Amino acid sequence: MTSREEILARLRNNRPHSTDYVLPSLPLLGERTATRQRFEENLKDLGGQVLEQQEGEIFSEAIARCFPDEKVICSAVPEFDGTLRLENIISPQQADKVDVLVVRSPFGIVETGSVFLSEKELQHRNFAAHLTQHIVVLLSEKNLIANMHVAYDQRTEFREARYGVLMSGPSATADIQGVLIRGAQGVRTLRIWWE
Repeated sequence: MTSREEILARLRNNRPHSTDYVLPSLPLLGERTATRQRFEENLKDLGGQVLEQQEGEIFSEAIARCFPDEKVICSAVPEFDGTLRLENIISPQQADKVDVLVVRSPFGIVETGSVFLSEKELQHRNFAAHLTQHIVVLLSEKNLIANMHVAYDQRTEFREARYGVLMSGPSATADIQGVLIRGAQGVRTLRIWWE
């Protein structure tokens, strides 16, 4: 056994079990109401958008309307096929060629206008959420949480996920002469579709 293997074996053998500790309770601070209007305001402040449903329009039609020139539309949800299924992507190089990723979020945080994605929603292809050009997130209004304190206290996804990301809009940078540029690296747009 090499030194590396010995160290890793010791770490595995001494790992605490989830029953060995209790997460601390946090006081519920900040905003308490979880309204769709407030979520949308905060989402837009951070560069995200809502993919508005036009009268009688179904989801696939909205995608075609919003992304008429995009060729590779990858879906991680069962009710929409797209041109490629997320489970068929096996490498970051393949994800880099995706124009639009469609994924469902288990909850959104009103205070930050963000959605939570974990390895479960991304089917263990976490790179897909960062290498695609555009993301459309399916979100239910009933799954809105007021703030991070409530999310930490009430959503088991934080404790169960091995990987989790809160996305509040497209990537952005303001380090060059203090000018905000959205979509500089990573995702260029993030849109919410209300279920």
